[in-house]
Amino acid sequence: MLKNQTKTNSHPLSKINGDKAEQLAKHYLEKEGLIFIESNFLCRFGEIDLIFTDTKNIIFVEVRFRFSLERGSAAESITRSKQNKISKSALYWLKNRNLELSPIRFDAVLFDGEICKHNLNWIKAIF
Repeated sequence: MLKNQTKTNSHPLSKINGDKAEQLAKHYLEKEGLIFIESNFLCRFGEIDLIFTDTKNIIFVEVRFRFSLERGSAAESITRSKQNKISKSALYWLKNRNLELSPIRFDAVLFDGEICKHNLNWIKAIF
């Protein structure tokens, strides 16, 4: 690495894989009956990958992908810190839409290994 370069976590392949995982998750959840609201909501607290409703709840979905278990599974990557960021972002999203009293749920769509339907694991109410 050159002296003036900085190391970042945003590798082009990571972005491509992340987008692919989010698209597959979105299509899968729609087929399961969820109604899509928004994707990649970004605020000062963090990002929410996908937002859906099932007509009863607003569902905030974290999509995680791990090609290798070397650094842990996709589920293990949703740390307490990540949960706090998602929660704060969700509350911010709700407040800005006057939906603070809406029932909510936090789900995850996880991929360990290849990003494909066979490796998709949907966990409802993960935290």
